[in-house]
Amino acid sequence: MAPEVALAMAQCLTLEGDFANPASLQHSLGERAYHLVETARSDIAELLNCKANDLVFTSGATEANNLALKGLAFSPQNTRKHIVTSATEHKAILDTCHSFATL
Repeated sequence: MAPEVALAMAQCLTLEGDFANPASLQHSLGERAYHLVETARSDIAELLNCKANDLVFTSGATEANNLALKGLAFSPQNTRKHIVTSATEHKAILDTCHSFATL
């Protein structure tokens, strides 16, 4: 991780910094956290040349894998009904794909 990223994250992860729930807009700390997240989203969108509201932040890889696979599988534009995996895939991928078999 780049040192400047680690520093910015540390500022958001400590009680001395801007630690708050960005979904809690009822208080100033939540509002500050919300604006920090949205600024980061805009900055990343600019780097990726995409719309900020097209970016979704997840808590980790399992959640991101789930979101990607389910988004693909249940997309109205998806006309294919198969996802090919192998036994060497991560458990999060295999579990999500296995859940499709029961539909």
